[in-house]
Amino acid sequence: MSEPSAGPGSTGGEPRTKGRPSTDDDRRHWMWRPSYLAAGFAVSFVLLLAVRSDTFYWVAVLGMLGLAIVVLLALQLALYRPFGGPVPYATDGTDRQGPVKYHYKVLVRRYLLVMAVAAVLVAVPLAVGVGYLGPFLGAGLVSLGMGTRFWLPQIIAARRCARVLKVYDFEFRAPIRKTNLGAKGVRSLILGGDAAPRMSAREPLFSDRWPKEIGLGAWFAGDEPFGGVILVPGTGELMCMQPENWAALDKARREAGLERQERARRAGLARKRI
Repeated sequence: MSEPSAGPGSTGGEPRTKGRPSTDDDRRHWMWRPSYLAAGFAVSFVLLLAVRSDTFYWVAVLGMLGLAIVVLLALQLALYRPFGGPVPYATDGTDRQGPVKYHYKVLVRRYLLVMAVAAVLVAVPLAVGVGYLGPFLGAGLVSLGMGTRFWLPQIIAARRCARVLKVYDFEFRAPIRKTNLGAKGVRSLILGGDAAPRMSAREPLFSDRWPKEIGLGAWFAGDEPFGGVILVPGTGELMCMQPENWAALDKARREAGLERQERARRAGLARKRI
């Protein structure tokens, strides 16, 4: 394997530096705050108790809807949030395995925490008698199912990044032009100059903000007509990416040659996935 090419932000021969903690500098909604989610759960719980009333039993419907919304928001807060501190690997393009392993570790740890909390919410009402604890049982069952549903695409995205990084080395690309930030970690960006294709990128963490200072450049591993992975210097996020307009680059992929086509196939980039 060839060594990754140097670029701004690389450390050269000096010791590798760990990433800086990231900060939320883009969208942040009040509904994601844990204190508001806890308040929403409490209100929904009280409304659900109205099911025992002969007069106001219909209010329990509002409580059920509120509880479902709060649980879904809490799951996204637990699973989709960005890194909470410095990353324990080099973010200068010299380490391809460290970012993958850490993303796996974070995603698995978050999932196990969600499943543990959900199991407690289910087990306690069943152990002591459902009664007034019925809403906790419902919240636990929803968390078990939806938590897995939210988490699986994250692991799949991390696996796609890992597959690319087994084949390609990093090289520095700058600037990075941010064009759109969508839901569930999907965003649009352009690597380099005006002639570069617009890429559709997916971050395994599915966070709802752009990594700090990504506009200054990032480490790219891949082949533009097929796609690849970028590693953000400093904050350490990975993003799997492919051309946003896949069909527009059909000719470029056909003319890439057998060696490049085979590398893209081994990296899982031979067909549109993002």
